[in-house]
Amino acid sequence: MTDNNKPNGCLVSFQRLFSGIMAILATIFLIIVLIYLTYNVKIEGISLLVVTASSFFVLRYIWKKVKRKSTSNKQVIKGVFSDFFRIIIVFAIFSVVMVILEKNAGNKITIKETENDTDKTEIVTTTENGNEIRYIVNKQSWRDFAGNWHRMDFKIAENNVQKSKKNRHSFRYTRNFSWGTFYKHMADHDRPLLEHLYDSFSKIQKQKKLNRRQFAELIITSIQDIQYNYIKSSPCDGSEEFPCVGNVRLGIFAPVEFSASLQGDCDSRTVLLFVLLAKFEYDVAILNSNQYKHSVLGINIPSTGKYKTRNRKKYYFVETTAKNYTIGNLPAKVSNVGYWNFVLVNKK
Repeated sequence: MTDNNKPNGCLVSFQRLFSGIMAILATIFLIIVLIYLTYNVKIEGISLLVVTASSFFVLRYIWKKVKRKSTSNKQVIKGVFSDFFRIIIVFAIFSVVMVILEKNAGNKITIKETENDTDKTEIVTTTENGNEIRYIVNKQSWRDFAGNWHRMDFKIAENNVQKSKKNRHSFRYTRNFSWGTFYKHMADHDRPLLEHLYDSFSKIQKQKKLNRRQFAELIITSIQDIQYNYIKSSPCDGSEEFPCVGNVRLGIFAPVEFSASLQGDCDSRTVLLFVLLAKFEYDVAILNSNQYKHSVLGINIPSTGKYKTRNRKKYYFVETTAKNYTIGNLPAKVSNVGYWNFVLVNKK
């Protein structure tokens, strides 16, 4: 005796194939959404957790539907249409979520201004006092410790980069060499060559009415946000876990060089931050550790966390090579205060 309610085998196979394809498309789409929100919109914390968890449960539900068993041809056809509209709804909802998060983060689509504009860097040529000047402009956007978005151009005259490099190379390496003296050599030379950065930071401070601490955090987070690079005096050998620039004398870029290339290791960053914050009358220092082979900034500002004392003043540590390390917060692997030593201070 034949069961008339039993679904057609071909229909069942089609339903499972169709459901599987829809589930794969949904999986790919949600992975792309998560990658875009993480690396382009740069959502973090609870927002990223909610989106990731929602994606997981949605995909889990969709894949469960792929394995369902229909008891009639009518259920098979209904299941195919349900799968199709379910995926459309998922695409629509997560597209709206992506747009909302992007808008709230202030990460709008960048319109290319020139044919040569690639990624976030461009060369701009201007005429000043009858002279043609080429500027390297890095378009930066980042979040401060409070989660507020900021945008600013790191604008450096191309000829100043050559001056900075020439000055760095001019430093004589002797047996009395000290990192503090070398850092000061670069800082003193490059200080007047960073006027565009000073002006840009000042404009943000005035527009957003930042207090002294907020302004210091604005500058610190702008440098923390930049991709870390190894800067080596020897050739790069390919084993480095981060991007690497080799054959750089003494393994460091001077402030102007770093501002133009955005390629810097720990002390490339601390020297630039030292110059920037000192310009705005902050009491800052550079501390190095032979044990950790690392360099950090110190800032004398009311805070909490780890600090080193000099002349009865507390200089709170600032990690410059990674995001979200607030003032006074050091990575655990370099957190022994006894291993850190002052090498340069801007206020005695």
